[in-house]
Amino acid sequence: MTISDSNSAKILKNFGSKLAVGRMAYEAGYFSQALRHFSSALQLANDKALDDDLKGCALLGAAKSTAALGNFEQAKQFLNQALIIHESDEGSLVEEAEDYHQLSLIYWRSGNTQMARQIADKSWELACNDPKTPDELKAKLLKHFAILAEQEGLADECERYLDKAMEFIESSHQLGKQSSIYGDVLLVKVLLLVEQNRFEEAEELYPQALQIVETNRGIAHPRVKEVIDIFSEIHKEVRSGTSAQFALNGVQRKNKHGIV
Repeated sequence: MTISDSNSAKILKNFGSKLAVGRMAYEAGYFSQALRHFSSALQLANDKALDDDLKGCALLGAAKSTAALGNFEQAKQFLNQALIIHESDEGSLVEEAEDYHQLSLIYWRSGNTQMARQIADKSWELACNDPKTPDELKAKLLKHFAILAEQEGLADECERYLDKAMEFIESSHQLGKQSSIYGDVLLVKVLLLVEQNRFEEAEELYPQALQIVETNRGIAHPRVKEVIDIFSEIHKEVRSGTSAQFALNGVQRKNKHGIV
């Protein structure tokens, strides 16, 4: 190995470490730390003129972390840069689909359901056109379609999407009933049941959903805390006999990190 090769290897190792730590921080719910590591990886990629596919990974991580902190406009900028990279590479359909998925989530949380639907459709099309697409991405998109349907007043369609997502996850060799996305889908199903005043079904499903989410993320994760807060509010409404038309409507504005 030449000196040049050795130096390149060190740079790539450093970049990979920053990316890995950023991902771990993000999964643990330390979004500010995650952003620092992804931003550092992105800076390194720019300074050392690393390959675009590496830069795209850093941009996606930075976008997700920024969105989790509530800075949607900055997150859009990161994602648009990632899309420029991935749309120019025919071999990056999965990455492009993930970019569009994250962009759709941002538009949904910003209150633009129509744009969120259009972008989610694009993400789904790309995901289905690449056999390498992870099942988790498809499951997340099905859950996202369910939420968008509910926001459009299509409760029956919402439930169909949720049931389809559950069946898909249960039959997936990559996922299964103990996966994080399964818990998230169950939580959305509980919210829908509450909205329809199907309280007994919701009460029965909620413990299972929360147990899966807690197991995968940990009780200290900010998203888990938000789930508990959301359902504490629902329980108060139900017990007081007031209207429980809480559910998904406006949830993206009530919680900071977007558990659903």
